[in-house]
Amino acid sequence: MSTSLARRFKFQVSTDNVSWLSIAGITDLSPNETPTLVAADDYDSNGFSNWEKTMTGAKVVVKANRKTTAGTFDPGQELVRQTRFQFGDQARIYIRWYDRNGAAEAYSGRALVDWQQSKTGVADLEEVTLTFTIDGVLASISNPWSASAVPVIASATPSGVSVGGQVQITGGGFNGTIATTGVKFGATNASSWTVVSDSTIVANMPAGSAGAANITVTNAAGASTAFTYTRGA
Repeated sequence: MSTSLARRFKFQVSTDNVSWLSIAGITDLSPNETPTLVAADDYDSNGFSNWEKTMTGAKVVVKANRKTTAGTFDPGQELVRQTRFQFGDQARIYIRWYDRNGAAEAYSGRALVDWQQSKTGVADLEEVTLTFTIDGVLASISNPWSASAVPVIASATPSGVSVGGQVQITGGGFNGTIATTGVKFGATNASSWTVVSDSTIVANMPAGSAGAANITVTNAAGASTAFTYTRGA
């Protein structure tokens, strides 16, 4: 008999509920319902308790290793970390998780975030515990896993790089970047690039004039939204 392993789920975050970044390095994902139960006892229950659920809420706890790639932390984790010590809308983020095997289990909602360093000892892999308390409705959604994700660019550093220099592009959906034409500065292909991981590309600046050179990354699903970038000469 085959049983499922704890490696089925992908967990993603977003600021706008449109462009999503995956959380890398997850070691544990624990969704929980927090219902409000009210006693509904009456004379017909023959002495047994009756209950009604009058409200409900949801909470998701995610544990993840805090890894760096080319000196940069995972963009999805960084998006969550930026909600620390914030209030109002700045303390909330959109989340979704779904079965990466394509099964029907898939949910989305907006959540308040708590970020805690859970392991930082000398001999430890640095670990964070992320607690997402759903603010409002947790909705069942169609599993998005079947569709290839269009790349998303979250950052490009350093700015002002001149011809031949390297730019580190972070985001998501970079695996499967189209060869020779998959990374562009403006309308010009990068002279070369390396897909370090699904969330990091290191690209070499092509020849061109100083000024606007917005970056796009393209895979089989399509091109990313152009990321604003200003290059050197």
